[in-house]
Amino acid sequence: MIGVLPESLTVGGNSYPIRSDYRNVLQVFEAFNDPDLDCAEKWIVAIYLMFADFTCPEDVETAVQGGFDVKEATEQLMWFFRAGEGESKDTERPTYDWIKDEQMIFSAVNKVKGGEVREADYMHWWTFLGYFNGIDEGIFSFIVSIRSKLNNGKKLDKNEKEFYRKHKNLIDIKPQKSQQELEDERQYQALLGEVLG
Repeated sequence: MIGVLPESLTVGGNSYPIRSDYRNVLQVFEAFNDPDLDCAEKWIVAIYLMFADFTCPEDVETAVQGGFDVKEATEQLMWFFRAGEGESKDTERPTYDWIKDEQMIFSAVNKVKGGEVREADYMHWWTFLGYFNGIDEGIFSFIVSIRSKLNNGKKLDKNEKEFYRKHKNLIDIKPQKSQQELEDERQYQALLGEVLG
């Protein structure tokens, strides 16, 4: 039905209540960005964060042994994350990162909403996403525009070039490093310090 915000998803013919608050979805996105989790682990985290019947990874594993269809659950979650939209064929690199851009995103969403969204006890993901999609001006949209141009090999105008030069670290989206990569880097820096002493 038009205008209904889903509070459950159907997996294997059974309806499962979900945790539809936007904060839960953002936690899932944080897990998806975790380089220390493999793909299967990320989806297990997503399922137990989103499906109200699960409270930990072991609950998901037990449900799978009982016939819970993880593949269908992930498809249902993707549908929910996309607010009921079909799968995008767009393969462009991302123009925003929920974690890196968190403060800019909330500032822009608050402007669209006309108030602080984080003060709400509950806000459905689709409502939050509606506010997010309503962002059309400000620093966040300017940065997204620059990222989009860079992703597509388009030239930046003079102001964009100057902004990019001054704020490259704000604009460039780099993948998070795993704990192992961070430890390797730390050991390398320590070794370099000893050598250059």
